[in-house]
Amino acid sequence: MSHYFRHTVTRRQFLGAMVGASFALPAWSRNNANASPLRFGLIADVHKDIMHDADSRLGAFIDAMKEAKADSILQLGDFCTPKEENINFRAIFERFDGPRYHVLGNHETDGGFERADAVKFLEMPARYYAFDLHGFHFVVLDANDVPDGHRSGYPSHIAADQVEWLTDDLASTDLTVFVFVHQSLERESSVIGDVKVRRVLEEARTPDGIRKVAAVFNGHHHIDHARVINGVPYIHVNSASYFWLGGEQFQHQSYSKEIHSQYRNIRNTSPYKEPLYTILTIDPERGSFSMSTAETDWQGPSPKELGFERGDMVSKGWVTPKISGRSIAF
Repeated sequence: MSHYFRHTVTRRQFLGAMVGASFALPAWSRNNANASPLRFGLIADVHKDIMHDADSRLGAFIDAMKEAKADSILQLGDFCTPKEENINFRAIFERFDGPRYHVLGNHETDGGFERADAVKFLEMPARYYAFDLHGFHFVVLDANDVPDGHRSGYPSHIAADQVEWLTDDLASTDLTVFVFVHQSLERESSVIGDVKVRRVLEEARTPDGIRKVAAVFNGHHHIDHARVINGVPYIHVNSASYFWLGGEQFQHQSYSKEIHSQYRNIRNTSPYKEPLYTILTIDPERGSFSMSTAETDWQGPSPKELGFERGDMVSKGWVTPKISGRSIAF
């Protein structure tokens, strides 16, 4: 059973609330002989260009990761647009002294920017890339490719050349693999061609038949949810800032008139009172990883109180100001 803490208390309580709900998965034997424990700070969907307090939310994450002595940090996309006004926001992320990684979100291209602009601004090695850390292999994907026949809206696709690269990259390592992507490979119609990508992840195995991919993490949907598909856990990391409502019928004010007059899109959200983020702890000796729990309150009325429902996400408890703690064997 999950246990939660209130994010409005101290960072020390955040650092102590580490393990919650468990997945019943088989304990897979892996090539972890040279691996060492790793604490990886994760944050998603801060949305600098929407939230008035994005700087303080990101700053709270960085301070918590320093106090937790995290080995590395990663943001899962929808961080900020690559404009000069956001350089100071980027600098907050760079206050962390260890390795720092970025995933491209769909909103990085708002305002007419290209993905290449965001890659340069965030000093990413490429739109998609891989790296090894503490004896584990990590893959960052870009699900913003443009599919054939695309006409409008944000493209959400992983093209054939990227799938080929992913296949080759997974074949090149026998380490335990963790994958990061902005859009979900688990949600129906989230990424065009998701089934092909999932098949590559499922079929990547060591010479003795052990599945390589331990888990896939995403942001984008601003929900608290996880599902196992064919042995691979797909885990949503909730937004650091809010749940997006959209639609004039849900517009409301959660902050002062002054804030809403300057940040007009906040009226389309249900903000989280305090920022959400998590620590991914990978333990090679136990053959498992865990995510720390985070929970806060709604700032203003909740989506449910506003009459919002999308499918059954609200009734299932996925639309909530929290990140559930999880412990999963690999």
